[in-house]
Amino acid sequence: MKVILKKDVQSLGESGDIVDVKDGHARNYLLPYKFAELATDGALKNRERNLARIKAQAEKLHAEAVAKADTIKAIGKLQITTKAGESGKLFGAITTRKLAEEVIAISGVEVDRRNISLNKPINIIGEYKMAIKLTSKVTVELPVVVSASEVFKEEVEEVSAVEETVTTEE
Repeated sequence: MKVILKKDVQSLGESGDIVDVKDGHARNYLLPYKFAELATDGALKNRERNLARIKAQAEKLHAEAVAKADTIKAIGKLQITTKAGESGKLFGAITTRKLAEEVIAISGVEVDRRNISLNKPINIIGEYKMAIKLTSKVTVELPVVVSASEVFKEEVEEVSAVEETVTTEE
């Protein structure tokens, strides 16, 4: 089935492209969510008339994304401090929601948490890489440094020693 994409779809193409997809994918996903429309004769003529407007809009979005990327890159390293144990393990992981809030607070650029990807979960003190996908063509990589604001003494060993003495006395 031939469809005309109304929005950028990561695995298919950009807005305004004519693509051939399976019928089920078009009926169940692209058409109901208004990512595409059927490539009828009327729609193709309309596309030709609107192609310049579509491309200008895409260029404008790309330019805005590049400006946002430069603003985010100006942060340098994102510093986050949180509570941690003696071994460096954090009390709760740093989530993409927390990272998005920090980027918004520092740079003022609106970032959706779903567009942030990490190379590994942030659950111990250290340095990590975060990738923020602004558009399909613009991605910003930002280092994240996690440090401890307070170091708590871990009492796990003491608790297990007490449990052993209780069980042996019975």
